[in-house]
Amino acid sequence: MKLLLIAGMGESVALARELCVIEGHEVICVTEGRAVARADPPAKIYDGTFETDADFAGYVASERFDMVVDAAHPFEARLGTIARGLALPYLRVTRQEWTPKQNEDWINVASMKEAVVAVPKTARVFLATGRGSVHAFHERADVYVMCRQLEQNDRAFPLENGEYIFGEGPFSVTAEMQTLQSLKVDFLILRNSGSVQGRSKVDAAGNLGIKVIMIQKTDMGLPHSQTATFKDVAKRVAGYADH
Repeated sequence: MKLLLIAGMGESVALARELCVIEGHEVICVTEGRAVARADPPAKIYDGTFETDADFAGYVASERFDMVVDAAHPFEARLGTIARGLALPYLRVTRQEWTPKQNEDWINVASMKEAVVAVPKTARVFLATGRGSVHAFHERADVYVMCRQLEQNDRAFPLENGEYIFGEGPFSVTAEMQTLQSLKVDFLILRNSGSVQGRSKVDAAGNLGIKVIMIQKTDMGLPHSQTATFKDVAKRVAGYADH
């Protein structure tokens, strides 16, 4: 069976390894997110990008895949949405979302736009939502915005009131506490990805009494038959292959 793996979550590399050892499987990965960019999963990786939806649909058709396993970042749905429209067996891999602990003060929002509105005047904000989200604050000159980048670069910060913070993870809770304290952060903004490694910044904010603005994932409305946890996905794929 020829399997397309849309890789994005940190667990994608281990999943690729697990799927590759299923007898009779050929696994090809395309990436949506950074997870496999710094590691080599034991599967062929498509070396290219898909500028348009039609580019991706054409690639899937030309390769004659039998099934699509979507392990993209929980907030990345572009390729998975296209795949679901191609009449192929499709499985979205899910993981448990974070929930607030007793010492954590969260403001739950549905979008980056709502997150910006929730920030009070003159606050110092730490963004853990990627470089693209900085522009959401272009009309909030009263807020000081700090955005973490994993790789050092010399790009100019797009806002007058803010800066890039550089650092490559994984980050421990202690390290995150030191960062948030040194930057005098008032609010932490991030997406509820459920990542084990990403949880450290949430724990750090809770320990310091820093408010967290948590962007919650939109329900994709998938039927149960099209979702699986990382624990169960290999079994589900093998079961399909047996049919």
